[in-house]
Amino acid sequence: MSISFNILNDEIQESIERRHTREPLDAQSRKAGHAMYSTKELFSPAAGKIRLGFVGLSAGAGATTICFAASEYLAERVKERKARFKPGFNQTVREIAMLELDMRTEAPAGRPYDKIGIDRRFAGRDFVSFYRLAAEGKPLHGVRNIYGGINWALRVPGETGPVPDPAVIHRLISNTWGDIILCDISAPGILSGAGQHKGRDALLAILVDLDHIICVFDPLPSRLLASVQAAEACRAASASGIPVTYLLNKLNAGVNLREVTRFTGIKDFLAFPAVPAEAVYTAEYACRSLAPELSAPLSRLFPE
Repeated sequence: MSISFNILNDEIQESIERRHTREPLDAQSRKAGHAMYSTKELFSPAAGKIRLGFVGLSAGAGATTICFAASEYLAERVKERKARFKPGFNQTVREIAMLELDMRTEAPAGRPYDKIGIDRRFAGRDFVSFYRLAAEGKPLHGVRNIYGGINWALRVPGETGPVPDPAVIHRLISNTWGDIILCDISAPGILSGAGQHKGRDALLAILVDLDHIICVFDPLPSRLLASVQAAEACRAASASGIPVTYLLNKLNAGVNLREVTRFTGIKDFLAFPAVPAEAVYTAEYACRSLAPELSAPLSRLFPE
């Protein structure tokens, strides 16, 4: 049976109509499963702020890893463009941000902050908690944690505070500093969030704030089964007109693509290969992403 979705409730439909009024660039050519924005589009000043959501449909799908790699990949493309600027000419530079979106009351260890090695990257200087500022209603305008050409808007492990309700998440998506915001979204963490802020509608309320959704799924059968509820939310967002790209992660010789297609109903997706464990460990010990190892599929995700 293919993954399906229910009819949108009235409140979510109203949110879509209210928040998502700007037509994405070249929307007709960016259908579900296809490549998303080209780097030319992303880096065009006319594009305005672009919010890309990397949604991990199950635990361990790899959305954080890919979002991190995509952030560093695009930051490197920005650096290359700067190097080509002619002296004396004003050039508009697009700024990159990586934003972690999480609905849990307390940020656990092992999330992006640790994976990226923020303690090491920001040794000797403060790392600002965007979540704390947003939850307390303080302004986010101009607040930055810049390293490697990226503004890191991540939760700090062990930090507790008010439950990041949908209003807080909306403030983060709307007001985080940067022109291209790559959002790391753990669907299981939102679906099982605290209090009333959980479930499919809570996830969908986040997705409708985005300009493009990248649904990251692991083809392991048990993880496909765990992805059903999150996939329903992504398909509901797609049905509302928000472009969606399906990204099959960790492709290897053991994957039965016929079974994956039969179960998900997805025939058009972008495949990322399984990265050898040695490369994963080497990268994390060095506090860097897998952008070098994933440069080929990332170039297909963000074509020139």
